[in-house]
Amino acid sequence: MAYTFKYRLSQAPSPTNDGSGVVAHDIWAIAYDNGEGQIVPGRHKTVMIPGDQLQAVMDLPNDGAKIAAYKDTLRANLNTTGVPITGWSTSALELLMTTNDAAASVAAEANDYITVTLGQSYPVEFNL
Repeated sequence: MAYTFKYRLSQAPSPTNDGSGVVAHDIWAIAYDNGEGQIVPGRHKTVMIPGDQLQAVMDLPNDGAKIAAYKDTLRANLNTTGVPITGWSTSALELLMTTNDAAASVAAEANDYITVTLGQSYPVEFNL
């Protein structure tokens, strides 16, 4: 069998609420054979993209370079995780909330880019 592979973003990018500032992307590997797609067992990954990296992508013009940069950022963060903000001081709590707000904002911007600008609906299949 000759398979071709794509990846599936199963839902809208979502911010974490731990102050790490990362945006989660729920990705599945999909195998195609004769036009029929199926999920590849055991190949599911939540890719965590730091909010500042995703914001840099969202700030690009809406063209092919932006799509390529988004995919590059997904690839670059396959094995990364966010570092949560801990502590109960006023400054730690302020930083936690500010970082969470920024992640939520860029997650919403990424969702708008995917669903409005690119006209896609979830799940979204794509090539890396």
